[in-house]
Amino acid sequence: MHPRHKRYGAFEPTVVLGLGLIALIGFSWQFLPESLESPIDSFFEAEDEHEYLTTAAVVTPFEHVVIERGEIESSSNVEVRCLVRGRSSSSSVNILEIIPEGTWVEEGEFLVRLDDAELQTRLIQQQIICSNSKSSVIESNALMESAKLALNEYAEGTYIETLAKYQSEVFVAEENMRRAAEYLIYSARLAERGYIPDAQLDADQFALEKSKKELGVANTQLEVFTKYTRERMMTQLNAAIRTSEAKVQSREKTWELDELQLKGIEDQIKLCYITAPVAGQVVYEQNRRSSSSTILIEEGMPVRERQIIINLPDPAKMRVVAKVHESRIGFISPGQSTQLQLDSLMETSLTGTVTEVSEYPLPPISSYMSHVKEYPVSIQIDNPPQDLRPGMTAQARILIESLEDVLQIPIESVIEREDRYFCAIPDLEGKLEVREITVGSVNDTNLVVSSGLEEGELVVLNVGDADIISSLELP
Repeated sequence: MHPRHKRYGAFEPTVVLGLGLIALIGFSWQFLPESLESPIDSFFEAEDEHEYLTTAAVVTPFEHVVIERGEIESSSNVEVRCLVRGRSSSSSVNILEIIPEGTWVEEGEFLVRLDDAELQTRLIQQQIICSNSKSSVIESNALMESAKLALNEYAEGTYIETLAKYQSEVFVAEENMRRAAEYLIYSARLAERGYIPDAQLDADQFALEKSKKELGVANTQLEVFTKYTRERMMTQLNAAIRTSEAKVQSREKTWELDELQLKGIEDQIKLCYITAPVAGQVVYEQNRRSSSSTILIEEGMPVRERQIIINLPDPAKMRVVAKVHESRIGFISPGQSTQLQLDSLMETSLTGTVTEVSEYPLPPISSYMSHVKEYPVSIQIDNPPQDLRPGMTAQARILIESLEDVLQIPIESVIEREDRYFCAIPDLEGKLEVREITVGSVNDTNLVVSSGLEEGELVVLNVGDADIISSLELP
């Protein structure tokens, strides 16, 4: 026997067994209960040898639902920030004590205590500076008062005394000149009679001239004193007063600035003890920019100025902020009802209402996802439970449309051509009839048939296959 015939003979029992199993399955399939049949009603091979999957048009409630995920947050949230200023933009202050997360606090109760050791040191230094500034102001005021007293002393004392002195010198000089003149007349008479020598007469003449010179000097001194010396001294003394007044003002301003800095440091020390501005549940702020959920707020950790430390959300006003893809954002509008399923509370189902749809997309997570546009949608939760906390994740089922008992078929069973819709209906012989239908609402899986089909009619499910489309005669 030829080897080829031997191989065929060896596999012959296997082929026979396989054919037998196929026949047995085909015989028993008709006795299976309807509950075990596939959603696909049937498949068959038509005359043109194409296999068709079919399904029936059914009347059932229709829902168009957009399913997205989001995070829970409070719609009424108060942020508690670090308001302690550092000496530079990169300065920070450490947390010494903080209330445990999740604690419910009332308004005015303790939240956080920050390290104020550096501020206490700065406070002492600033107190010393303020004391020195105050001392300078006192000194300047004393100098100003001294300058005013010096002016009064000169105007009402020294000037009058010196003026009287110069006037006295003029008076004495005038009297000396008068006497010298009389004595010269007397000497001239005696000289005419030969009682005194000519030298004595010359001496008396010289004494008269000398007294005249002394009178001229005394008058000049008096005139210089009254016209120039007095004005010079008054100008100097007034300038000293104005200078001392300016110093007083300058040092008072410096003292005020130093006092303001002192008060600022005292206020900063007070800000190191933070209390609750409103009642709420304590939630630590997390570094949401990080890929991890590591909590950065704890005792011993540094915080910067304006950094959020604690959030105080109102647990009675909670919402879900869902991220909706741009392809579905057009379906969302305020007022739509929503079913919410929490990841942490799978047994709890919540309801909510869409309150806000953002007009602007969220920033991309990375440059690789810049082409993905997602819009935040706020969903207010109805009657949130007490154990609901911000940061939890939830699945939101936003109800776009709901219809009662309408005729539906799968989207895959419809072909669209120039705003017209068609489906393929097989007959008992496997031939396909192309029928135009009118469609209504559409969701992700089904569409509503307004006309063109009857309940229970079979339509080809895989009508979009290239071989099937090519075999159909579409208008």
